Amino acid sequence: MERFVDLLQEGKLTEAEEFLQNLDQANDNVLYCWGRLYSRKGDEAKAISYYAKALEVYPNNEEARVRLEIAREILSFRDANLYNH
Repeated sequence: MERFVDLLQEGKLTEAEEFLQNLDQANDNVLYCWGRLYSRKGDEAKAISYYAKALEVYPNNEEARVRLEIAREILSFRDANLYNH
């Protein structure tokens, strides 16, 4: 996952997505990384979905639990009417 983190930090989101596509999609860490990718893209709804899936696979994934709460807070804070201009 170090490669994924490097790509994410470098802003290479397309490459990060391609990297994740080649991994075990049932792995909680992979699902967590998908959540991070979507969060970075600004799609908190999808990020929440992936964090929740990671927790279904491994309920003790503390990073996924923390990021899930953060993503929920971000999503609830946003006002959709601000983006309709």
